[in-house]
Amino acid sequence: MNNNNKTKRYVRTITLIPNDLWNEIKNILPDEKPENTIGRPVVPFRKVLD
Repeated sequence: MNNNNKTKRYVRTITLIPNDLWNEIKNILPDEKPENTIGRPVVPFRKVLD
């Protein structure tokens, strides 16, 4: 078994959907859940897709 002391480095990538694309996508999504409803917390669709 080869046990090298190499450390894996993970590079975090931040990807944001361009506004033009978001404007097309939001037209096909259902209405977002109102803020003060029972259940899981509201997460905006844009945040999920970004």
